[in-house]
Amino acid sequence: MKKSIAAGVLISMASYLFLKAEKPLGALLFGFALCFVCLFELDLFTGKIGWFGAKEIPYLKILLGNAIGTLAVCALLRWNADVAQTAAGLVAAKAALPWYLALINGTFCGVLMFLAVYSWSKGLRAGCFLCVSVFILCGFEHSIADLAYMGYANMWTWNLLWILLGNGIGAVVCRMLIMENAPFFNFKLK
Repeated sequence: MKKSIAAGVLISMASYLFLKAEKPLGALLFGFALCFVCLFELDLFTGKIGWFGAKEIPYLKILLGNAIGTLAVCALLRWNADVAQTAAGLVAAKAALPWYLALINGTFCGVLMFLAVYSWSKGLRAGCFLCVSVFILCGFEHSIADLAYMGYANMWTWNLLWILLGNGIGAVVCRMLIMENAPFFNFKLK
């Protein structure tokens, strides 16, 4: 559980940085969190959910630990009125999304998160920064980062559930498409 709490802490810190920085720079620097999640082999829901159905991983326990770590940091750093106000604007925009757009944006983020973690495992360290920057600049939705924004704003939206589902769908589909040993590739073209 401590590895999932630590991952939540890092994502919440990166979210805080993003809220304080200019958007392109914040998007680039957000990747530090995922780099340290990968380096220390921490448990981040969006980094593990791509293995759903392929590996025995305690997804709900990881999600709970991520939420604990994320919301603990938010409780400590919520005092910054500028951050809270910026977060409130982001959360209001997320809440205004139709459910299907929250799902779609979550799905594309899930693809990029799987690619980021998989690229790290293949030795391409820059993949963490590139994929994280792309999902932020595209406006895709990362469930744990969105939880942090909600914690900083002290505002909540049910769209977080669609985002969580989308993160899982995108990551699993990405794994099935790019990995040769995934069940999707058990046929031969002649």
